[in-house]
Amino acid sequence: MERFHQTEKKFLKAKARSRSIPALQERLDVFSEYYNVVRPHRAKRRRTPQAAFDERVKAQPSGLPIRDAGEFRIRFDRVNNGKVTLRYEGKLRHLGIGRAHNGKRVVLLVDDRDVRVHSVHGKFLRELRIDPDKIYQGQSA
Repeated sequence: MERFHQTEKKFLKAKARSRSIPALQERLDVFSEYYNVVRPHRAKRRRTPQAAFDERVKAQPSGLPIRDAGEFRIRFDRVNNGKVTLRYEGKLRHLGIGRAHNGKRVVLLVDDRDVRVHSVHGKFLRELRIDPDKIYQGQSA
């Protein structure tokens, strides 16, 4: 990183100063493109950083099928007034869990629209499919 900053400073000093933030940003974008995509690096066996990155095998979850769409995530929450809140498609959705579970810490396993709710101790509480047309996902959803 220090080497990158040194090279970036030399690049910026070699030309006249930028007169505005957008002009400076444009110069930094040009430098970044040149540094990462055009200029070969000795440390990368005369390849560009982008080429070296593209050649690397990328990490991925083992044993899971790769899907093009959908969202996989795990969310920890606490049941409040019988429900938990989850953001889906940019909107907060309220998932009814039941007042009997008030204050209980839960784990939400989210697979796109499918959600499984467990207590943090592993007890299954609820499974549902989010209806994108509704904000509140009631117990019967």
